[in-house]
Amino acid sequence: MEQLFNNFREKVKQHHNLVESICLSNSSGLIWCEQYIPSNRRNIYSHSKSFTSLMVGIAIDEGMLTLDTRLSDVFKDEMSKEEYQKLYNIKVKHLLNMSSGFDQPCLFTDQRISGQGYPDYLKFMFSLEVKVEPGSKFFYSNGDTYLLSRIVSKVYNRNFTQLCYEKIFKPLEIGLPMWGVDPMGYCIAASELCLSVIDMNKLGILFKNNGVYKGKRIISEEYVKMCSSPQISTNGGWGDYSFQFWMVPECDAYRADGAYGQLTIIFKNHDYILSFQRPEDDKLNIVLDILREELSPMSFNTWIQPTKLHNITDDKITLLVEMPLAKKIIEKACKDYDAVIEAAGGIDLQL
Repeated sequence: MEQLFNNFREKVKQHHNLVESICLSNSSGLIWCEQYIPSNRRNIYSHSKSFTSLMVGIAIDEGMLTLDTRLSDVFKDEMSKEEYQKLYNIKVKHLLNMSSGFDQPCLFTDQRISGQGYPDYLKFMFSLEVKVEPGSKFFYSNGDTYLLSRIVSKVYNRNFTQLCYEKIFKPLEIGLPMWGVDPMGYCIAASELCLSVIDMNKLGILFKNNGVYKGKRIISEEYVKMCSSPQISTNGGWGDYSFQFWMVPECDAYRADGAYGQLTIIFKNHDYILSFQRPEDDKLNIVLDILREELSPMSFNTWIQPTKLHNITDDKITLLVEMPLAKKIIEKACKDYDAVIEAAGGIDLQL
């Protein structure tokens, strides 16, 4: 199976400046890493959100808050009576799943550059209207993640980046990374964390080991399971969402995902974690097409789980597949497994 990732690496290398670095590991640690530009820590954009989620999970494990902790209860001394009542139904679990109910994008880079929320992002978020019932609808927003970081800082009465250093970055041997702050000095949390590809990948190694890194538990196995299982539908083509992670159903995986392709993909049924970093360009789809093509046998293994044998003869077994598969994936998978397609309703495996 490792050869599939090697093939991906070689295909990507044929395209000039398509990626900056690629890293493959398993639960035991690094397998290989290739750097195509000088190694440095770069902005990993929304991949940062998954590290923020990890810190939230640690706070839950340590009894500092729960999934049902209310935003209003944490900040009741900083809210007006009207704000408290308006925001009362927003809980930590809703912010983790991008379902706060604000139902609008907030605090993205271009918005912050234009002055949105200046100078107090927390008061800005309190001023927003709750347009839909919290928990009922997914809407991707940096504002939800920012609120999570402020909740954690509040319950610990500590700086968020300092907490992450002590409880995440230091145990993962990442060191103290740069992380962008708002005009008042609070961590952005949703973006602007600067890491190397190997450091990004360590998050995947931690989650692949159910919350343990080099023998030390950092996060509970229960929280890892919640992050890796679909929590809310995004009603789009990007996969379901869970606690600041995206699901990848094609190959039974989930991913931490930053703009332009700062990705860590954690495969649940295979012991691999793939990370790569990319330049700020419009060529991400080329990388993803190569990835889908080269890893299609993994999709074959996990997607083709028939509920029954349709027909058995001396030389052939026909399997009924309940979910539709892309024609290209079927053809490549069948070729690899000496199978032929004879009908739209099934795949005939030649014995």
